Amino acid sequence: MQLGDLSNPELRVLTEELENIKYGGAEMPVNKLSVRGLLPDTDYYMTYDGSTTAPACFETVTWVIVNKPIYITKQQLHGLRRLMQGDAKHPKAPLGNNFRPPQPLHHRAVRTNIDFDLSKYPGKTCPSMNRDMHYKAKSWTQY
Repeated sequence: MQLGDLSNPELRVLTEELENIKYGGAEMPVNKLSVRGLLPDTDYYMTYDGSTTAPACFETVTWVIVNKPIYITKQQLHGLRRLMQGDAKHPKAPLGNNFRPPQPLHHRAVRTNIDFDLSKYPGKTCPSMNRDMHYKAKSWTQY
């Protein structure tokens, strides 16, 4: 997500009711939500095999990273950060800052459908992808 003056319309559908669901167990109906509408308008992405972010960090996840952000306003972000674990009688820690730092790649393959052949685009660069890139070629044997 990236901060912006206007947010993703489908994200607004979810964040409009944050004041009504501050604690765990609370719920509000969500009508007419388009999950596709939550994603940015792009066909390009990268994937890699990784792990869940909470202990025991099982390596059972395929992470998908799209090449464009969705936008969120400061108000929506603060609303998400005010969400609490626990309930109103027994509030616990906020849900915010519940991430773990990025982990080493450990030579995991990163797959993409993005064409990084810069020779096709004279004068263009892709600075975020120029350092420490490794490709792993696989040979397939039929049995």
